[in-house]
Formats: sequence, structure tokens, C-alpha cells
Amino acid sequence: MSFQLFCEECGTEHDNDSYRLFCDKCHGLIEIRYESVPSEMFLGKSPKRRGMKRFIARLPIKNQENLVSMGEGDTPIIPLPRMGEKLGLRNVHAKLEYFNPTGSFKDRGNMVQVSVLQDLGVRVVTDATGGNAGHSFSAYCARAGIKFHGFADESTRGHRKLHAIGLHGTELHWVTGGKKGRAEGARKFANDNKILHMDYGKNIYFIEGLKTLAYEIAEQMDPLPDHIIVPIGNGSIYQGMYKGFSEMFEARVIDTIPRLHGAQTEETQPFVAAFENNKWSPKSDHTLSLANGIGVNHPPRLKSLVEIARDTGGRVIAVSETKILSWQKELASLEGLIVEPTSAVVMGAAEKLIDQGFIKAADVVLFPLTGFGIKEAIPGANI
Repeated sequence: MSFQLFCEECGTEHDNDSYRLFCDKCHGLIEIRYESVPSEMFLGKSPKRRGMKRFIARLPIKNQENLVSMGEGDTPIIPLPRMGEKLGLRNVHAKLEYFNPTGSFKDRGNMVQVSVLQDLGVRVVTDATGGNAGHSFSAYCARAGIKFHGFADESTRGHRKLHAIGLHGTELHWVTGGKKGRAEGARKFANDNKILHMDYGKNIYFIEGLKTLAYEIAEQMDPLPDHIIVPIGNGSIYQGMYKGFSEMFEARVIDTIPRLHGAQTEETQPFVAAFENNKWSPKSDHTLSLANGIGVNHPPRLKSLVEIARDTGGRVIAVSETKILSWQKELASLEGLIVEPTSAVVMGAAEKLIDQGFIKAADVVLFPLTGFGIKEAIPGANI
């Protein structure tokens, strides 16, 4: 499917013959638009394809032979009756995104961005690494035969996700200085060696992969949920779902877009502050929260996140550490599901949205559960 790259700031159009993150004219971030396609293409009506492959017509991949796939997508949606009872809701569901190959929703974005690297013949890349995004990216690079130089923080050498990243053949470069040190290390390495710096948080190809969450929800839930609550770090899942629902709405595949709510931690809440027109500044570059996967102090598309929340009638909620841990335990004991604290934050947000009157007892609520709980040490697991 033909697609066009353009700058979200100044509108300048760019060709898609190179891996592009920024506008040549104003250095704004890149967006993607597609030719119009028949509405049935959104719902992946292909008898021969399963998973994300069936949505290829709506993804920025030019040659299907370059798809780098491990069977991602098609994650189940299940009811959570006991959690619903605990929250005072009658219709609560979860989409189990940790059923993806590396145990997190990140596989959707990496299936697309690594396939685009294959499309363009890129064989060596670098980026900061360390969490679910790094684990997923390293796995897809291994699958594609792409050499990945990952910059990791020295203080995290013992983390199991970094063990997995190394096992996939990533050449790890150990640095100090937290997130800033990792980012600067990758940027300098890319400049010195004339290789591509992925800069994953600013990457539109990654966001495009997350549209498929919305496509699958439209297939699996009729009617659509009234509310979807997602954890927000960079905000890629929020933007991807909004793009997917908006495309289907414009094609008249769906007649409404769910209210999209964002959940952050009390420690790191730039989206909450921007939505409420308040000032916020980080106390540190190091994330101390249990929900470390969303400890992003400066989301690259923050203005867009606020616009999405306002456009869909969503809210943005900060959740305390106590509530994150409590809801992680409740989900495990009531429904048998073990998720990372980053995933559990959405239930703390739901509790607040109910208390504030934004979610009613009869509303249909969906939690995308984004990461498998045993990928990292489980807080308070001593028994």
C-alpha cells in the first residue's frame, strides 16, 4: 500500500525511501498518511493470514517479503468478572497483550519498524536499551539478522530483561548517567560509526504498529468498549490506538471512538500536568516507581497526547505506588493474571475515574494488559 511521510509540524512531505524520524525543513516529528482503502481491509478479512500480517494494507511496509514476524497480534480479550465486582462495574474486560512473543505489546511496534528496516536494507542500528522495548527490539533484530548495538545503564547489569537482550545477540555497551547517559551514548555511537540511531520514543513506524490493537478490538468487541485505559510513558500505545480507531471511524467501519484514558504514576506525570494545564518537572532522571516502564519525563509527542484525550473525552490519572502494588495483587488473586506494575497502573486509574464519576457501573471498560508479570521481580513476592 502506498504511503506518504510528512511533518506533523510544518506539513512538508518527504519520500519513504529512507528511514526518517525528523523533518528536513523544521526538524519536526514525522507522520504517515495512506491512500484510501476499502473498509474491509481494516478488519483483516484474509483467509490466509493471521496476526498482524492481515493488516499489511494499513502498515508502512512496501514489500511483503520483508515482513519480520513472530506471530504477534491476535491477543485474546477476556472478561474480568471478579475485578469488575471489586470495582463496582458490570462489564470489565482485559486484552492480554503479554501473549505477544516477547511478553509485551511492544512486539506490535517492533514488527513494523524492523520490517521497515528490512524494506530499506538497513543492517546495523543502535539505540538505548533495557526494558520491554529493548527486549522486543533485540528479538526482532535477531529474527531479521540485523546487528543491534544497545546502550544500557551500568547499574542494571543484573536485570533479567537485559539478560534476554544479550541472549538475542545484542552487542551491549555499558554506560552511566541513567536514561540521559544511554541516549547520549547511542547518539554519539551512531554519529561516530555512521549508523542509524533508532530513537525509538520518537519513531512513527513503531506507533503505526500499535494501530493494530484498535483494529483487533473492533473485531473482538461489538459494541466497542465505552472506556479504554492505557499506561502512558512515551504514549505510543495511546497514539497508535487513536490512529487505528480514527482510521476506522473515517472509513465508517465504526460509528464511535471509545473514550481513551491515560494512566501515569505519581512520580512521573507530565501528561497529567499538561492535560490539566499545570506545570510539572521531574525530580530525577532515575525512575524509582514500581511501574518503571512508564517513567518517561518528556514524552516526545505530548501535545498530541493531550489532543487525543480531549478529542475522545478521555481523562489522565496519576496513580500512587501503594495502589499500583495493591491492584497488581488483586488481579493475580481474583483473576489469576500476573502483570507488571506498569500494567496494573490502569486499574488504579479506573478506581479514580469511577470515584470521580467518569465511569458508570453499566459502562463497558477494557484494560490492555501490556506486560507479563514474571519478566521482572514481583514486588512483595516473599511468602
